[in-house]
Amino acid sequence: MTARGSPRTIFQRAIESQNLVVAELTLRAEIPRPTLEDLLDLTALIALKKPERFARVAGRWLLKYLEVAEDATVDEAAFVAVSLQALGGRHHGRALGSLRSLAEEAGRRRAHGGSPARR
Repeated sequence: MTARGSPRTIFQRAIESQNLVVAELTLRAEIPRPTLEDLLDLTALIALKKPERFARVAGRWLLKYLEVAEDATVDEAAFVAVSLQALGGRHHGRALGSLRSLAEEAGRRRAHGGSPARR
């Protein structure tokens, strides 16, 4: 840990201040197991700061989401894909909020060893 804080704190500050360079370096070099939410925050920041890289990064996040949310339906995957497309645009905040909720839910389901029964 440095005088500036833990790697996770440095990463969160970089995300909040929209410092893509620090966020990427910290995540890659100092956070060995980033959460789905960490990766989403970075993906959203790339949408804003480096749109030319966004399509590839968004595709990787979608794949990671589907790995974590093993019970995801095709409808859920389509919703995630559409929400990812909205990042960096007029509805960035809404899309990010939806994706964050889905990522948190998927992480909780995985941590508890499964998913709730589908309705």
